[in-house]
Amino acid sequence: MDFKALKKISELDVFSLLVFKIIYETGFANLAARELNVSAPKISRCLTSLRLIFEDELFYRRQQGLRATALAEHLYQPICNFCESASQIERIIQEGNSTNSSSVLNIAVTPGIITSLAMELGSESIMDKLGKVRIHIWNEHSEDLIHQGDIDIGINFSPASVTDLVSESLGVAKSTSIVARRNHDLWKSGNICLDDIAEHPFLILEGAGYNDKLDPFQVYCRQAGIEPSSVSRVRSSEEWFCHLLTMRSFSFMTPSEAKMAKNFSALRVETLSAVEREKLAGGGMNPQYHLIERTATYRPYCQDSRKLILDTVVGVITA
Repeated sequence: MDFKALKKISELDVFSLLVFKIIYETGFANLAARELNVSAPKISRCLTSLRLIFEDELFYRRQQGLRATALAEHLYQPICNFCESASQIERIIQEGNSTNSSSVLNIAVTPGIITSLAMELGSESIMDKLGKVRIHIWNEHSEDLIHQGDIDIGINFSPASVTDLVSESLGVAKSTSIVARRNHDLWKSGNICLDDIAEHPFLILEGAGYNDKLDPFQVYCRQAGIEPSSVSRVRSSEEWFCHLLTMRSFSFMTPSEAKMAKNFSALRVETLSAVEREKLAGGGMNPQYHLIERTATYRPYCQDSRKLILDTVVGVITA
């Protein structure tokens, strides 16, 4: 290798090579800026630097986007190999600090499972491996916060709508529970029937992408020609709990959260029969949960920690 070639290689940096790789694969500099979460001028500066180092235009404009020059075609595979090697080094470093003990893992969770998931993640066996975990209620800003790195992981009903984030389906709850005050009138009939409970105030704990616009019970009532007594909405577990106690309302909940609610003597929780649950399922009562996170390169946690979180969430959902 001659001195001039060695000097060129020494002037390269991993980030600029990632810029090259993304522009080559997509044909657009703005997509590279979006994927790498940097400004367009920074991408432009990296591209200018690469052109100076290689003494080649690398990409030229065409109507369909940026097209690679002959030199860029030859450089693409070696640069891909280099970026993968750099990624492997990063993963090894992260795995060497797999306990995350020096930082807090931030997770945004839909309110429907937030209490039971916090209980599981707060167990000594899991905290010894993950370290501190801060739970946030999922809201309309959560995806942006994940994209910015302020939130590490999201658990929600909808898959990610931001293109730079990735989603993984986690499953559905196996049953549905109904909850109300222990002395509520709806318990008097013995057998819970959707047509009958519609006579009582209905409470919705909103979950973005599931029942934030129309709850499956509302859909059922419309299809059955039933007018619910009243419908109220809340966005937090605290509001939900207080409403059940003071407004004599009833609500539906996941099996994992039902286990938590049974600890409160003022509430009664029963599993909805398969027949009645099937009526709700027609309106979409079986919500699909999703794990939402950044691409592997930008995750501040190792693969072992990710698997532990994944297994814990799935255990809560399918309890």
